[in-house]
Amino acid sequence: MVDFDELKEKTSDFIREKPLLARISAIFLIFFVIALTVVFIQSKKPKAKNFEKPENVLTSEPMTPEYLEIEKDYYLSRKTENSWSDEEINKYFSKPDSRLIEELENSNDKIIDEITGAAP
Repeated sequence: MVDFDELKEKTSDFIREKPLLARISAIFLIFFVIALTVVFIQSKKPKAKNFEKPENVLTSEPMTPEYLEIEKDYYLSRKTENSWSDEEINKYFSKPDSRLIEELENSNDKIIDEITGAAP
């Protein structure tokens, strides 16, 4: 049988006589145990996951939403034209006056100055 008192005494003598070698051996032993554990965990086969698709069983008729009256200018789908008619141009497009164009130009100039900043 193994005498644990003698083993303990020899180990403590080894640590006292050669502390650097004892520390290196301990670190090596720790890394070996960690590597062995990682290899053991990696070698396990993953458990198969069984996903069962639930069956949808209708017990009654599906409820459809009640639609409200559709507004006059709202269309679920429509065909778009490639160009506007004269009536649509008069209704939706307004030609900007010189004051609005000047304001737009000034605001664009400010944005450009902010972006360029002190660029050469």
